[in-house]
Amino acid sequence: MSMIYNLVEATDREIEELLADPGKIEAFLEKEVDSIDLDKAWHGIHFLLTGSAWEGREPFCYLLKGGREIGNIDVGYGPARALSSSEVKAFYGVLSKTSTDDLAARFDRSAMMREEIYPTIWDRDREEDDTLGYLLSYYDQLREFLDKCQSGGKGVVTCLT
Repeated sequence: MSMIYNLVEATDREIEELLADPGKIEAFLEKEVDSIDLDKAWHGIHFLLTGSAWEGREPFCYLLKGGREIGNIDVGYGPARALSSSEVKAFYGVLSKTSTDDLAARFDRSAMMREEIYPTIWDRDREEDDTLGYLLSYYDQLREFLDKCQSGGKGVVTCLT
């Protein structure tokens, strides 16, 4: 089974309503709103941004550590999290200054395997599987999505399914 990371656009009002009544999270996630998934690239992107498997300095760590948990309802692999519009703006601010070349320079296959960065494919033969290209492609999609959200004054709800 794969662990896929999802980001769903949300207004600050929607986020506050979800935080106040977490039972609404499943219905919210089923709505037809702007969203993206990072496939299985989420953990690798987090590692390249923070140098850590699960921690990191704010706001670089916001992919996995940002915002607030929306109750304790398991939506796949734990509860969803919410990043307010101001947190999305801060996160996008650092991503807009972090190029794909910056991330490529941080790509360390051995360290990623040692840290068990999901999906532990980083030691594959470069000629057969462009794992760095895979991460950078999803990183570009993440930046574009967060740019759109922050430009519109929106936050995001994230979950791992």
